[in-house]
Amino acid sequence: MRRRGALASYLGAAGLALAAPLPAQPVLEFSLGEDAQTAEVAQLLLRTIDDERLFRESEFGQRVAQEIDTASRALEAENDRLLAELTAREAELTELRAEMTVEEFRAAASAFDIEAETIRRDQAEKRQRLVQFEDSERRRFFGQSAPVLQQVLEQSGGLVLIDARAVIIGIPGLDMTEEAVEAMNTAFGDGGDPPFPLLIP
Repeated sequence: MRRRGALASYLGAAGLALAAPLPAQPVLEFSLGEDAQTAEVAQLLLRTIDDERLFRESEFGQRVAQEIDTASRALEAENDRLLAELTAREAELTELRAEMTVEEFRAAASAFDIEAETIRRDQAEKRQRLVQFEDSERRRFFGQSAPVLQQVLEQSGGLVLIDARAVIIGIPGLDMTEEAVEAMNTAFGDGGDPPFPLLIP
């Protein structure tokens, strides 16, 4: 699922993700008919970044995706096994119905329903943990990204970094996502062991 505005959320900006600590510069106003001088100023001032691509293509994000994929497959296999077990027990209970009193059958059916609901709830909680794990790892990734992005921004010669989705019309050379991915890989690799591991059978 695509997370919108991750950088803005973690860096606390509304529309402005990151700014280099440099002297005040002319205010930019974009329009469909911007002249060459305005485009040149934009080339000097602005850089853009796709925060979703930054996470997805980084070693950190790829490690998270692999862990989630592995856990999802294990969870699906467990779901299939539990479903098969419950189906078999339901069939067995149906066969035994003729040998049981009404009270005995009601009690057995009620116990079965409670167990099935408990299993359903437990499996749903495990599925939710996948979402919580990804959210936690995204927060960890973007929470430590600011100094790295600041350095990449300065090395690129830009003064202001904005979310790529905020740009309607851009000029070539503004995007620094690829450079940011390489820098994050160098700084953090795959992020190592997460503080809250994904523990799903």
